[in-house]
Amino acid sequence: MRKKLSMIVVLGLIMALLAGCGNSGGSKNSQKSDAKPEKLTLICTTDDVALFEHVGKQFEEKYGIKLEIISQAYDNTHQKIATSFSGKGDVDLVYVDTPWPAEFGSLGITIGLDDYMTEEFKSNIIDVTLEQMVYDGKTQAIPFCNNGKWMFYNKKVLEAGGYNEPPKTWDELEAMSKDLMEKGIVKYGIAWAGKQAEGLICDMTTMLYAFGGAWLDDNGKMAFNSDAGVAGLSVMADSIRDGWADPASATYGDRENLDPFMAGDVAFVMNWSFAWGLTNDANESKIAGDVGVCLIPGNGTVTSASVTGGGGLGIMSTSKAPDYAWKYIEMVTSEDTQTFALENNATLPTLKSLYENEELKAKFEFLELMYPQYAYAHFRPMLPEYSEWSNMVQPKISAALVGDMDAKTALDEAAAATAKFE
Repeated sequence: MRKKLSMIVVLGLIMALLAGCGNSGGSKNSQKSDAKPEKLTLICTTDDVALFEHVGKQFEEKYGIKLEIISQAYDNTHQKIATSFSGKGDVDLVYVDTPWPAEFGSLGITIGLDDYMTEEFKSNIIDVTLEQMVYDGKTQAIPFCNNGKWMFYNKKVLEAGGYNEPPKTWDELEAMSKDLMEKGIVKYGIAWAGKQAEGLICDMTTMLYAFGGAWLDDNGKMAFNSDAGVAGLSVMADSIRDGWADPASATYGDRENLDPFMAGDVAFVMNWSFAWGLTNDANESKIAGDVGVCLIPGNGTVTSASVTGGGGLGIMSTSKAPDYAWKYIEMVTSEDTQTFALENNATLPTLKSLYENEELKAKFEFLELMYPQYAYAHFRPMLPEYSEWSNMVQPKISAALVGDMDAKTALDEAAAATAKFE
């Protein structure tokens, strides 16, 4: 889970230091050395240490280079990277969350990796998973783990209501929810992760694109206060107001909204991939074994929409050994390593070939269930000041959910407040 927002970088401080770093975010590092280093240094979250250590042992065996890992909680990782960059620290590799490529690329924190990629390497990565790591035409990181949001539903509940398939549109989901409630099968149709947090931006991304909208237009202008944006946000807000969504949705995060679903009280919930294992754990969930996964509904000509997640590895512009750093990235993103991560941590792969592997599909049911959603996934806006932008938009969307303002006013105010980031 890498959707929570990190600390805001003090951009002025970093910009002031850029001139001394000797890198403009180009494809390869002008400071690189042909000499083989004794070690590579990697900054990452504590969540990924086990995987990076696993690959680090293989890397040392093959190249004779040790891997030093600097890890901390996710919420502190962004600041750790910024501090290392501003201090010109000797760091080679960094974890890059999906909202960070624009910031890292614009400030020269990471280098472009396109010259390192072969067409074969690039073509095997799920398109949107790689696209979310590109800023200004340069790939700032290579994804090593995948994620997104899916619609989870209670198969037993739908069957009891006389339905043989999940809804394909939001109108169908609303009608089905109200019908199941009237029949006394569930308390509510859906529970949102609606509290003021980064997860709210993720759900708004899903709803915005589900109704045919986008965060930015082709010229980089704020476009989310469109009719599509208002329609998407209105579904969320009206569902709470009208009573077919759990009324506590405005207080739920991505973990909390699973509780009423696992208790059998709601029929649908949007969530990340971790929800599959949790909701099917008989020790945690009353509906284990009855959980289905489907495309998140769309609207009109839009079949579906979702939001991307996951994370990547980038090479810092301060690295003295970018070529060896790339070799480590190759090992982390290989089929063998991603299969290891899937089997040991249920981490979704980024490689198309693994979703098409019959042996893996037979072993991991969720691979085949979740793969189709990537074709309809979208990432959050690619903005250098994303952290600040998100912190300004979240309160407005939250205000619509709790009923303090209507969806149109909320999005208009958010767009006006963030126009400076265009």
